[in-house]
Amino acid sequence: MSTSEAAVVPLHDAVATFVADTVLPDVAAWDRDDVLPDEIWEQLVALGVPGALVPVEHGGAGRSVVDLVPVWRSLSQGWISLTGAVNPTGLATALLVRDGTPEQQARWLPRFAEGSAHAAFSITEPQAGSDLSRIATVGAPLPEGDGLVLDGRKRWVAGGVSAEVVFLLCRVEGELTCVVLPADGRDSESWQVEELDKIGYRGVESAAYVFTHHHATGAEILGGPEGVGRGARQMLGALGVGRINVACRALGIIDRALTAALDESTGREIGDGVLGDHTHVQLRVGALRARLMAAESLVERAARAVDADAENARELSTAAKVIASDTAVWAVDLAARLSASRSYRSDDELARLRRDAPQTQIGEGANDALLLALGRGEIADAE
Repeated sequence: MSTSEAAVVPLHDAVATFVADTVLPDVAAWDRDDVLPDEIWEQLVALGVPGALVPVEHGGAGRSVVDLVPVWRSLSQGWISLTGAVNPTGLATALLVRDGTPEQQARWLPRFAEGSAHAAFSITEPQAGSDLSRIATVGAPLPEGDGLVLDGRKRWVAGGVSAEVVFLLCRVEGELTCVVLPADGRDSESWQVEELDKIGYRGVESAAYVFTHHHATGAEILGGPEGVGRGARQMLGALGVGRINVACRALGIIDRALTAALDESTGREIGDGVLGDHTHVQLRVGALRARLMAAESLVERAARAVDADAENARELSTAAKVIASDTAVWAVDLAARLSASRSYRSDDELARLRRDAPQTQIGEGANDALLLALGRGEIADAE
C-alpha cells in the first residue's frame, strides 16, 4: 500500500461507517423532503470531506483526487447528493491552488480546511451551457475602487444558496474571467436568488441568480488583474476534479444497483429455486459486474492523471465521467428489470436511483457535448 493509500484508509472507513449507520437509514426521508439536514452537513465537515483537497500548508489534509475516489464513491452509495454537496468546495480549492494569488489562497483555503466556509461554482447561464462563447454576464470595475458591478443571469449554481463565496465565470473587459465573489449582498434586490426544484439529486442547492447592477465591493479576479481573460481555461481545468467527483457518484449508484440485483437474485423464490439460478439472470449480473470493474478502473486512471496534471487529464476525466454515468443509468435499469414491479414503488431505493442516475450524465458537462468535444479533437488530430 502506498503512503497516499495508507493516509486515506481512516477517512474512507469513517465515511463508510457514516453511510451505513447514519445515511442509509434516513436517506429516503431526506430525498422525499428535498433536504440535506444541517447536522448531516456538520458531520461531513467534522469528517473533513468538503475541504479534503486543501494543501497541508494551508491547514488542510492535503489529500489527492485519487485518495478521494473511494471516499466520494462510499458517500454516493448512501446518496449522491452528499458527494455533490462537497464538490463545489473541491472545485474552488483546485482553482485557488492552481491560479489564486497568495492573498486569495490565504483568505479562503484555511476556511475551507476547517469547514467555516464552503464555495459555490457557477458557469452555466440560461442561454449558455456547454457553449461558453454565449456567456453574457458582465463584471465591470467599480468606479469608486476595488470590486465589480455585476449584471446578468446564472443558472444551476452548485451550492449557490448558502456558500460563503462563489467562483463565477463572467465577462470582464469583454473576456471570460473567473471572479471570486463573496456572498455579501446575496438574496437582495440587486442579487436575486432562486433555488431550483429538481426531480432527482435532491437536497443539493442548485440556484439561479439574477444580477441587476449589483455592486460587489469584495469581488476580485482569480489570480489578480493578470487573470482577466483566463477564466475559461481556469474553470475548465478545475472540472477535471469535478468530473471525477461525478464519476464517483455514478460508481456509488452502480454499487447499489448491483446490491439490489444480488438481493433480488438470491432472495426471490422462483419454482424450486431462486431467480439467480437462471442463466439469463447470471448473465445480467455478470455483465453488471464486468462493466463496474471497467468503469472503476478508468475512474482511478483518470484521477491519477488529474493529480499529475497530465496532458491527457481532461480527456481521461471526461471519458471516465461519460462511461461511469452511462453505466449507472444502464445498471439501474438492469436491476429494476430483475426487481420488476417492486422497483416502481415510490419508497424503493431503485426508484430514487432511477431519478438520480441521469444527473450524472448531466453534471459537469452533458455527456453528448463531452463526446462531441472528444470526437472533434480526435478527428482534428487525424487530419
